Amino acid sequence: MKKEYTKDYFQLVQEDERLLDKELKTKQLTYFQDAMLRFTKNKYNVIATIILVIFILMSIFVPILTPDRFYDQTNSELKTLPPRVPLLEKLGIFDGKQEYLNQTIDYDTIDPITGLGYPTDRFQLEYIFLDTLTNNTLVGTVKSAAYIGGTDELYVAYDKLSFGFVLANTVFDEETEEESTVGFVLANGSTIEVDLNDIQTTGVLEVYLSPTDIASDYTSYADLTLLGTIDQSGVTSINPMDTLGGTTTGYLVFRHVLPELSESGDEFVSFNSVTIKYNGEVTAEFSGYSLVVMDVFTIDTDFENGRFDRKNAVVTRASFTYDSYAALLRDRERTMGEVEYLRILADNPGMAETIVYGDQPNTWTFGEGYPITEVVGKEVKLVPGTGLINTNYFTMIDGQYALEFDNEPYFIFGTDVFGKDLFTLIWLGLRTSLLLGFLAAAVNIVLGVIWGATSAYYGGQVDILMERFLDIWGSFPQITMIGIITVLIGPGFIALFIFMVYDGWIGAAKVTRFQFYRYKGREYVLAARTLGASDGRIIFKHILPNALGTIVTRVVLSIPSVIFLEVNLSYLGFGIGNGQRLEIGPIKLTGTSIGVILKDGQEQILSGNTWLIIYPTLIVAILMITFNMFGNALRDALNPQLRGSE
Repeated sequence: MKKEYTKDYFQLVQEDERLLDKELKTKQLTYFQDAMLRFTKNKYNVIATIILVIFILMSIFVPILTPDRFYDQTNSELKTLPPRVPLLEKLGIFDGKQEYLNQTIDYDTIDPITGLGYPTDRFQLEYIFLDTLTNNTLVGTVKSAAYIGGTDELYVAYDKLSFGFVLANTVFDEETEEESTVGFVLANGSTIEVDLNDIQTTGVLEVYLSPTDIASDYTSYADLTLLGTIDQSGVTSINPMDTLGGTTTGYLVFRHVLPELSESGDEFVSFNSVTIKYNGEVTAEFSGYSLVVMDVFTIDTDFENGRFDRKNAVVTRASFTYDSYAALLRDRERTMGEVEYLRILADNPGMAETIVYGDQPNTWTFGEGYPITEVVGKEVKLVPGTGLINTNYFTMIDGQYALEFDNEPYFIFGTDVFGKDLFTLIWLGLRTSLLLGFLAAAVNIVLGVIWGATSAYYGGQVDILMERFLDIWGSFPQITMIGIITVLIGPGFIALFIFMVYDGWIGAAKVTRFQFYRYKGREYVLAARTLGASDGRIIFKHILPNALGTIVTRVVLSIPSVIFLEVNLSYLGFGIGNGQRLEIGPIKLTGTSIGVILKDGQEQILSGNTWLIIYPTLIVAILMITFNMFGNALRDALNPQLRGSE
């Protein structure tokens, strides 16, 4: 049954009121206000942007606030210090202690009880944690003084008749600071003892005396004096006076000679040592390293060739934990004049009152916290002819004072191989890398947008010709182009910038072209063209704003790509390079960049200095992530089609 409604069921509302349109209470947002609103909706995008801004600010201000000597000057004292961080060091991490592996020991330090030795070239025993000290031996054939023992084997090469070397004494001239060789003085009572470990050859070992150590001075071995022939292992004693008429000075030549050309190249004479004696006393002895480094002696190069190798030589290496910062701040010896000594006393009130004299004359110590910790001696000299007295103090200087640190140093990222603060270097390098990336991206987006917009908007033959030009322009191998650019203008910032621009804009052009083809046929573009809008207005007012998000994203993401490219080119030797400087207005750039830092750090991985590669890699990784998030956020924020959406 259908229910009917009468007018009594209804009641008029606002019957006596006049209804008007109400004013909108909300304010209309501009394009960029709406974009910013969408950008800040995602908290992860905001965090990424904050990190990116912090990185940029750090790259600007950290080098400014850090003294130049920590990143612009080489300091061997601070070389490869490990990271040390306040507070964390109390937890046993980042405490400045460093693990050293396979360091060649000083054989004089071997403890007769434990049998363990340690290196002394860069280390002090008191800063080695002895409970971590271990030794291991390695047998090898390396021609190095660190390898001891073993034998030296003289081979004749395949299809050759002989091979030899010349034995000489090495002397060092202190005036010229150069080494030279001299011969041996052989007289009545002189003997030459040759200890052969093995002789695996069909030939013999001939021993000659040569007036000079230059083989090219002779035409044959007949020009030399044959002292003896050896054909068996063991110790063979040669009396040179059996051949020489009297005292003679010369060089000893040892020649491994075969009866016919070698058919295998495996025949050898194995040396333990060669000893020169006079009346039973040793005057010169050669074995191991000192023997194998002797110069080759070959007169007829057509028939003489071979090799002189070490075998079964042993090197002992130590691994241990080292307190690098304590060693850095150790007291250091310094000789100072009376003027400097008195100046230090005057600059430190109360220092003189802490003097405690020692048992030995002219020795005393100072209290803690003063630049001089101890005086170990005093020298008073009268300057001849002047009547003046010159006083010198032999002191021990506090390490912190000697290195000019106001406070105990903390390098939170450690230092590099040049003794520079890695923390400051990374931000200094990031400044260069970011500037290079932003400049290249700015130029690329301008060129790319102009080229891509023109190509896509006009289309047809214009588009075909412009695209073919891009294909040809971008077909040249990159490594060839960077090589050509480097040859023409030299390696450096300008060369890198030109290389990153020469084909970097092609990517922006292709993205712009694609976006213009996507939007130029839309109804609002056709309507604008129908209403007589100019090409410039259509491009910049109606098409480009819609494509801007994707284009900006492409360019923003190219910035970390530029940084990675700079890293690769620095590794190949085409980078900025250490020591270069560039001034762009008030901005001063050094040759330090992330790529240069990574290249230098990579060479230290095998040495255990891993922080030189970890920290710059971590910074680049974070930079890449934040740039990606920032670029994606910009793409969404600048997309007009999303205007008004949440």
